[in-house]
Amino acid sequence: MEIEQCYQLFGLTSNATLEDVNKAYKALAMQWHPDRIPRENVQLQLQAQEKLKEINYARDSLRKAAEQKVSVPHRHSHQNKHTYQHQTKYHSKYQSSSQGYSQQKTVERTSERYHSYQSRSQAHSYQTYQSYQSRQQTSKHTHPQPEPPQHHPSSEHQPRPKTTDLTGADFRGANLREKYLEGRNLSYANLNNADLTDAFLHRVNLQGANLQGANLFRANLFQANLQNADLRGANLIGADLSGADLTGANLTGAKVGFGEKIMVKLTNVILKGATMPNGAVYKS
Repeated sequence: MEIEQCYQLFGLTSNATLEDVNKAYKALAMQWHPDRIPRENVQLQLQAQEKLKEINYARDSLRKAAEQKVSVPHRHSHQNKHTYQHQTKYHSKYQSSSQGYSQQKTVERTSERYHSYQSRSQAHSYQTYQSYQSRQQTSKHTHPQPEPPQHHPSSEHQPRPKTTDLTGADFRGANLREKYLEGRNLSYANLNNADLTDAFLHRVNLQGANLQGANLFRANLFQANLQNADLRGANLIGADLSGADLTGANLTGAKVGFGEKIMVKLTNVILKGATMPNGAVYKS
């Protein structure tokens, strides 16, 4: 695949930065990820796998191109600096003797002025230092300096909380669009009215979570744990709930389609004891 084809695939121009390449790759990879396609559709699965290989190849090619653009100006700057230094040494080596004699006289006069200035500057600096030292000694008696903080080696390696565990976290009204949250533990988290549009939530743990009014439009909840989750009034249109566990979940008033048409993927979903959007309890 030529570099021009890579730019076309990502919808970018040759002026694209590394950040532009990464953003475009993320969007395409999420669109063509095989996990978003029904496993029973073998032909579409194979097509998605081939497309993802092309996307990965294009990403690597465009990243190299973007990195080379950044490194080229730095290389030219280094070469120009080296050339300038070489020219300066050349001119300095072959100056005429008359210029050297003139410079010697100038240096002698400058040296005399410098020694005169240095003696005056040293006398002034000594007086200033004596005055400063006197003020410091007075200040130490009137304003004692605080002791430096104690160093405790045992506290240097305290374990940090793992970011994958977000149990009970408060994300009310948070903007989590297109966030990659695969495998995170969000059990009993408060996601009331949160925006999770196009979020990647594979195998995420949302047991007992508050998702009232949350926007889960096109969210990928493949094999997610939604046991006893509160999904009242949530927008689930376009969401993929394949293999998800919705045991005891409350979906009262949740948006799942238009009219009689269901627009949520429910392949192998577990709905035991769940309250459906119409208020009825699902019985297996």
